[in-house]
Amino acid sequence: MRPPIELSLIVVVLAATAHADGERTPMFGGSVLAVRDGSRAELVGVELEMAWWWRRIGIAFEGAQRRAISDNDGVGTTALGASVRVLIARQLMPSLLEPRDVELGLELHGVVERAWSSRVDDGDDPAIRYGVGIAARLRGGGDDGSALLAESRLFVRVLWARGDTSSPIARGETPVPDHGGETLVLVGLGAAWGAGERHYAARFRRHTTETFEWGQITIDR
Repeated sequence: MRPPIELSLIVVVLAATAHADGERTPMFGGSVLAVRDGSRAELVGVELEMAWWWRRIGIAFEGAQRRAISDNDGVGTTALGASVRVLIARQLMPSLLEPRDVELGLELHGVVERAWSSRVDDGDDPAIRYGVGIAARLRGGGDDGSALLAESRLFVRVLWARGDTSSPIARGETPVPDHGGETLVLVGLGAAWGAGERHYAARFRRHTTETFEWGQITIDR
């Protein structure tokens, strides 16, 4: 059944106005990952993401490449996923390095991903995982009058896989890190960039007022 034209127009309008309190473009970012799975394997990786926000609700699409540190064969995992994000708190605060304000935000994430192992003889279906996470972000802007937004991010996620969770050793198979019915704990550190409305980006510009105290006289310029 073809949807009514009115419904199509509503979807287009919502997509065109999807921004969070001043954001007017998606936020594009990348992160480095440290991962530990249920079999005590340690992995490292990288992740790219693109996130759209509508007020305090965000939807992100993510792609990651993870590789076991101790695996000499170079076996890795490619993961594609999506997350729903909720900005639960934010607060302007002075920057510790420059005379400007930055915004500290706290997000809750709901995550789903599908992972493929690079092992050639791995006949299992791709692992589908669901999880939750929390992220702290520190957002600022530029001084050139542009509406550039930049943020650094630190996040922690826990993911669980559905499917056969029995021991691979008990089935006579070679364990494959980051694949199958294991639990993953991920810690990520990254950055993201986007563009915002000028009135929103203006709050992050360098302060132009300097205060001098001379005796009992205070001069602002």
